Amino acid sequence: MLSRRAFCTKASVFGLGWSVTDISHILSQLSINSEFQYLPLVTDGSPASKIPVPEGHRIAFGYDYFTLDTSEKGLLLNCPQIPDKFKGKIFLRLQSAIDTRTQDDVDVLLGDTGKKIGSFSIWYPTNLQIFETALNADAASLRKHGIRLVFKNGNRPLYFFSTRADNGSHLFLTQTATINESEWLNLLYSPRSLQPFDWLEGCVLDGLQELYIRKHDQKALAAIQQHLDYYLVDDKNLVYIDLWAKPKDNTLTNLEAGIPFAVIGQHRKQHPAVTLFLDFCKKRYDANGVLTADYLSTEGCYTLAYPLTILAKQLNAPELYELALKEIEARISFLTEDGVIYRAGSRKNGKTSENRNWSRGYVWFLLGLVRTAEELNKSPLQNDPRVKRLKEVYLHFAHVALRHQQKDHSWNSYIDLSETKYESSATAGFGAALAHGHRIGWLPEFGKDRLQKIYSRLQKSLTPDGFLKDITQHNAGNMEMIQKGNYRVISQYALGFLAHIKAHL
Repeated sequence: MLSRRAFCTKASVFGLGWSVTDISHILSQLSINSEFQYLPLVTDGSPASKIPVPEGHRIAFGYDYFTLDTSEKGLLLNCPQIPDKFKGKIFLRLQSAIDTRTQDDVDVLLGDTGKKIGSFSIWYPTNLQIFETALNADAASLRKHGIRLVFKNGNRPLYFFSTRADNGSHLFLTQTATINESEWLNLLYSPRSLQPFDWLEGCVLDGLQELYIRKHDQKALAAIQQHLDYYLVDDKNLVYIDLWAKPKDNTLTNLEAGIPFAVIGQHRKQHPAVTLFLDFCKKRYDANGVLTADYLSTEGCYTLAYPLTILAKQLNAPELYELALKEIEARISFLTEDGVIYRAGSRKNGKTSENRNWSRGYVWFLLGLVRTAEELNKSPLQNDPRVKRLKEVYLHFAHVALRHQQKDHSWNSYIDLSETKYESSATAGFGAALAHGHRIGWLPEFGKDRLQKIYSRLQKSLTPDGFLKDITQHNAGNMEMIQKGNYRVISQYALGFLAHIKAHL
């Protein structure tokens, strides 16, 4: 009997080079009594099922992909040999390969019967992001008819990763809604938690690093090395695509891509990619050491300041501590008011009011602040009055956040707007930021009992195999609709925040 994990290890890319007989042989060995199963999707092999990648774009890691074109016919996906007697829930999952920056809606039909059995709202996807819909069809019908995807709304093709042994689009079959804690950890340790080399992958890496440092978790260490190998492909090159799936090999132009370097600095500090990051940071200052950047965001507390302190220590470069402190100070001065944090703004043109107390932006500030301050308090600047003030700022905004915590121990997508909905990534992020504050002695009242309540609330948002749901999409569309509205997605990066929590329990 082949367990689901053995199946995922044995299976490779489906739909290309695999005959139905091959797939049937593997699936015939698959137990239908396991808690959940990943099953392959097979395209019809038509030209429309694999449209060339748009000029100037690239599919991450050289993975195989398939496409949904805008024709009325759409795309047929076959589901060979779904276990006949399966009676649990069946989900179709599509993993985005190219960020469209559009709002696309897709209907899911039962083959050519015309029966609608599910739907997707794929709005502003990042590459590697998972979208899922429950299918209103039994296993036998899906095996007989397959699944047809057709656009309900959209005017250009969508690109999805093909089924792989360790990632990609797939059918997800589950016989339980019960959450097993080990599943989200197993998912975090695997390539299924891969994210674009940006703040998303940085969150995953930093969470893994916390598990390794605080819990001596060797699986986390192995996962860090595996993830880094996808991007630091050898001892010279950084190979990646940005959020738009555009190649950015051996370059760094986005401040939000800085978080991975906090982890790279602790494992591969001699890699030339580190120099790319440091050069980017140093260019933000003039010859007199004055920060010249006009655009400031709370992300920079976590994506610039924090990795700078780690690299200062790892490279024995104390001047980097000063740069980190200046990045934090500028954000405190410009982006905060009493009880209010603005995510971003232009120092020339003012702050962006729609980002006022947006929870995830608040998390970037609070988590980046406490992580940076902890390192600065162990640095040559530890007695600097500017460093000592960071504790006051952290405590002020930590207490504001705690006042806005909901009765179920969560936070809404805007901390002080009760009409906005629960948001799991911010809840996990606040848990992480407050846990660090408690650990270093700044927030003694926030003990493990309170952290455990946050963790228990978050577990209600986990899928049976460990993805975290109930997350607002990345900050790409209309804030009123995406961040203040009810649209929610799965995003693997939030497991990194969850790992911070686990590391402190």
